[in-house]
Amino acid sequence: MIKNQNMTENKLNRLKEILSIPTHSRNEKLMIEYLQKVLTEKGYEHYTDVHGNIYVTKGVSENYPCFIAHTDTVHTVNMNLEVLQEESIKDGVTLRGVDKTNGRPLGIGGDDKCGVYLVLEMLDTLENVKGAFFVSEEIGCKGSQHADREFFSNVGYAIQYDSPGGDSMSLTLMGRFLYNQKSEFANKVKGLIVEHGITDFAYHPYTDVWQIMEKFNIACLNLAAGYYRYHTENEYVVVDDVQNGYELGLKLVAELGENKYENLKESKTYQSYGYWNNGYNNGNYYSNNGYNRNYSTTKNNGLLTEGKKEDDQDDIFNSGEYVFNERREGNRTYYHGGYDLYDEDFDW
Repeated sequence: MIKNQNMTENKLNRLKEILSIPTHSRNEKLMIEYLQKVLTEKGYEHYTDVHGNIYVTKGVSENYPCFIAHTDTVHTVNMNLEVLQEESIKDGVTLRGVDKTNGRPLGIGGDDKCGVYLVLEMLDTLENVKGAFFVSEEIGCKGSQHADREFFSNVGYAIQYDSPGGDSMSLTLMGRFLYNQKSEFANKVKGLIVEHGITDFAYHPYTDVWQIMEKFNIACLNLAAGYYRYHTENEYVVVDDVQNGYELGLKLVAELGENKYENLKESKTYQSYGYWNNGYNNGNYYSNNGYNRNYSTTKNNGLLTEGKKEDDQDDIFNSGEYVFNERREGNRTYYHGGYDLYDEDFDW
């Protein structure tokens, strides 16, 4: 694993500044205003749509890399939020949130304020790049559902920072791979990802790049953002992991360049045939004349209304738990018979 460089004091101060901004789904005004102010001061071309999503363009390119974060957290707005800096042998410098009036822990909201920080850093560092900040991801990607098609028309690929910890990334979102596993894109990114300590390739439910992938069919990544114990009051951020994500992002862009990488939807059709069979069983005549079926199958995940429990240690990083269901479309033709001779077994 490549050892990352320490975050500079100026960058650490910016990270702490962003983490200190209280924001909650549908109550994101303070974060949106902060971003608008920073982007205006930097002179970056940007606009905010009617939903509160912010789109940024820097430089000129036929195919921009685009970095993505969401501006909400699951934590209710508390104007007494204060960021405390601590240090440990295991994690190095860490950041957590407390109520400055009584010292009680408050969720720091690294999910996804760390992503907001990283997108701003990419905008400052890269010459040709786009950035998108979407509202209300935590309650179902409400902002990215309305992603601007024209803005993404010249985006070559998208990278989001919204996977927990320092060693995880989303392999799939809502059951769909973020990029073709046998593509040029995969060959270019896999070595760098492993070099930077990504070892947990997770089957996550959703985040904003799921919407981008579905709408625009471009290759995407969702990388570790350095936050831990997300969605709890004891959430904390490991600074070295945030910095590692930044350095990985830069290397990915250097490798991928300003090119277009598609991730087209795959349509699978399954076809099976039974066979003719008839005879006697226990003195009873039967006839199994087989059947054939031809249909496509898609997988969906359903969001339950119950919130995530604090002691739930699975990989799911959004506000609900998820269940699997499937939808089948097509036709089946059955022939009469006393026995079902076909044993269905699908390899998804």
